[in-house]
Amino acid sequence: MYNKVRTRTYSVASKQGPPNSSSVSLVDLLDRSEIPKVRLNPPVYQISNKYYASRCFDILKKCTSWHSGYVGFDTETTVHRQRNHRLVSMIQIATRDLCFLFQVYRITQGNCKEFPPILRQFLSNPDILKVGVNATHDAEWLKKSYDIQCQGIVNLEDIAKEKGYSAGSLSELTLMFGDPGLVLEKNKRKILKWNFDAAILDPELILYASTDAFAGIQVYENILEDRMNPDYLNYESMNPMSREDEEKEIYELLLSSYPKGKAHKLNTLVSLLENKYGRWIKTKPKKLDRHLEVNKTIEKLIKDGRLIVVEEEKQVDGVDEQNQNAESSNEIQSLEFASAVIDKVDTLVKLPGISIETIVSSSYADQFFISKGLSSDECDFLKEISSYILKATKKESLVHIYINNGKKQSLAKDDRVIKEKLDALSLKGALIPGNKWNTLMFHPDWLTELEKGYEEFITTQEQVKEHVCNL
Repeated sequence: MYNKVRTRTYSVASKQGPPNSSSVSLVDLLDRSEIPKVRLNPPVYQISNKYYASRCFDILKKCTSWHSGYVGFDTETTVHRQRNHRLVSMIQIATRDLCFLFQVYRITQGNCKEFPPILRQFLSNPDILKVGVNATHDAEWLKKSYDIQCQGIVNLEDIAKEKGYSAGSLSELTLMFGDPGLVLEKNKRKILKWNFDAAILDPELILYASTDAFAGIQVYENILEDRMNPDYLNYESMNPMSREDEEKEIYELLLSSYPKGKAHKLNTLVSLLENKYGRWIKTKPKKLDRHLEVNKTIEKLIKDGRLIVVEEEKQVDGVDEQNQNAESSNEIQSLEFASAVIDKVDTLVKLPGISIETIVSSSYADQFFISKGLSSDECDFLKEISSYILKATKKESLVHIYINNGKKQSLAKDDRVIKEKLDALSLKGALIPGNKWNTLMFHPDWLTELEKGYEEFITTQEQVKEHVCNL
């Protein structure tokens, strides 16, 4: 998780130039004390009682340059503690090269008066910045737990937002701004089981707790200078993709997220691509850059006819559009028009094609489903859930949807019957598992056949009508 650490030597002397060879380093002083050193490289010290806390700060006072005006800051809480179960267990304070784990609950046992005064003074000092992701939340919990008024709190996600970076979690920010070799791997199951109050801490717990604090200070220093991890920026060169393939991937994302032939607000599509298209999140970490790229792509899709601008604002998500099959003046595909409407909040667009509701309500759908071996009952059930299975949806969600929207109330009252029907459709090939566990979706081959067959069905009907008219 934490590799290639470059250690520095901190002198007992003041900040007047670099230390000489005879200087005593901060790490040397800490190692000579009785404070337990629980990790070697980088050094991590466990402060589990008042004596260690007092001894620690006595040493830090001698090393006036032990920090640069800011420290990495984080807290942890033992989740399964029965007594005072919501009180903060540990405070992590880190510089670039060492970390302190202050076991404040072990020291105080929940008694605010037992909180080390010198640590309280440090946390309330506004001249020393405490930096971390959601550091304000940590400070609030310290206030609730021990009546500590933390000052000098800096939220890294706020800095990222101000600079235009969309990353908000410590893991994301570490990938972008952490030093090469620093990786955060969080296992929630282990975290929930860990005892941060223990006299002897699990080595994995020590690594986890200290790494978060180390990451905070690295991100802070690098993000202020927009000094991004070169490994992060190399994603594009390591994973090259032509513009044509990129547009194809983007269009597939739109198809998997929005049904064909139905009007959607353009700004929802823009938001989807800005926040969900993984390649751009990695290659264009600033949201403004992604926004400009999205606009350019949307314009291209409109010009190519892969997106159709709809002028009638009353046609919104969830409204059937059976009367929109014919091309009309409402559908404008020029690049000039695309540029004009791209930033309008009320612009509506649709993916070419016919909505699934229109198709399944036709007599053709009955013929198609029966030809696939479905019973009349299964046909009706599949029709009712068809619009919800165009993308992978959790099985429980489909049951809930049917209960709320199902027309057959006798079925809607029985979860078991609905699940059996979903299982039957899966066995007959109408539904397949999605990428995520316990999700189902319309079999793509069935959907393609259904759409293509319906288009041929409509064409045949129109030819018949035309022939009749000509008689």
